[in-house]
Amino acid sequence: MVMTIAGSDSSAGAGIQADLKTFSAMGVYGTTIITTLTAQNTRTISDILVVPSKFFRNQLVTTLEDIKPDVIKIGVLYSKSIISIVKNILKNFKNPIVVDPVLHSGTGIKLLDDDSFEQFKREIIPLSYVITPNLKEAEFLSKFRISNWHDMTRAASEIFKLGASNIIIKGGHDPTQETNVMDVLFRDKNIEPQKIVHERLKISETHGTGCNFSAAIASFLAKGYNISESFRLANSYVYETLKNSNKIGNGVLVSNPLYLMYDNSEKFKVLVELQNSVSILERMTNFFKLIPETKTNFVYSVEKPQNFDDIAGVLGRITNLGINIRTPNVIQFGTSLHVSNALLAATKFNSLLRSAINIRNNPGIIKICENNFRCSSYSRSKETGEIKNIEGSSIKWGIGEAFKQEPHAELVYHEGDFGKEPMVIVFGRNPKEVLEKIRIILQDYVNN
Repeated sequence: MVMTIAGSDSSAGAGIQADLKTFSAMGVYGTTIITTLTAQNTRTISDILVVPSKFFRNQLVTTLEDIKPDVIKIGVLYSKSIISIVKNILKNFKNPIVVDPVLHSGTGIKLLDDDSFEQFKREIIPLSYVITPNLKEAEFLSKFRISNWHDMTRAASEIFKLGASNIIIKGGHDPTQETNVMDVLFRDKNIEPQKIVHERLKISETHGTGCNFSAAIASFLAKGYNISESFRLANSYVYETLKNSNKIGNGVLVSNPLYLMYDNSEKFKVLVELQNSVSILERMTNFFKLIPETKTNFVYSVEKPQNFDDIAGVLGRITNLGINIRTPNVIQFGTSLHVSNALLAATKFNSLLRSAINIRNNPGIIKICENNFRCSSYSRSKETGEIKNIEGSSIKWGIGEAFKQEPHAELVYHEGDFGKEPMVIVFGRNPKEVLEKIRIILQDYVNN
């Protein structure tokens, strides 16, 4: 359990909103003690309302009376009165306190009153188990200009003198490093600083990254990781949030702290559902009769797939073994070229389609399909030489042609070409829907 003491961001990119998103992504429960209310967007902060001291104190005391956090994370405090309350109430707190020394917003607005800076250094930094300044904040705190490794170590030494137990200096704002970003954990003088270097992402300034990072550090500490492990895990997590930053306004980008949670959750569901459906297919009597010479694949995508990595399929292919079928029983993302290509092309016309399977094409199967489903087709003989010469382009072109004729198609087929087997691709919103269509086709095909 983690408590965050910080400001509220109306754009929801930083502050307590970013902290809560990070806590949720990390699987820890978060409580919030609000210091300021801001009117802000991705370009600026137009107004700041400091929470009245009495009410702020009541928030903190009331919450702590009942809910005991494993870690407390401190962000924007802003005023002397709030700093004093935090210091007096938390001076005997025994668990780790993570201090994110937020001096300015991502849009450049001051978030610590000028008169409060010295008091912040004197009263809040000694409370910290770990403090997480970026380069600019480390310069303000240490009064050293940082332009190289020696400067960074001197700055860390000065911040240690202020009472911090561990210091993480984040290198994202280093203008001298165009290709890499180095973050450093400084601990006891007898322990070698821990460096993590990432390739610099080709993105502009972002909003909320510092909050995400310090909240992630707090979360991992609350889960029982030590400071070194928490530093490494939080660093990897924030790197992913940055890679998937969102453009939500006309100003700076906003990091996406929930990306991995949603992405992993959706992909897990896709894998489980497709695996279950392949198992059902293995037990389906007579399905071997629908397997083409080039064999079958069965795919399922995340919502609105963008590329092969968003589509899961059977590793290898589904083959027939006498009257039975055989699969490698391994489902992975990015494994099926042709059926995935067909699905990607189909989603351009109908974004609800997320699953597909290929089966053989003969007159009997086509008749059944046309009697039961909306069908469309294309002729591979009409492909241009340019299309034929690019791997994967034929099926994209063909599916596109078919959906132009029938935007609501459920099945698409072609009659083959020289060296190309005729094929039917069955589409559905999910694997279960695809299986229902296969059952209908198979029932009529076997009975006739």
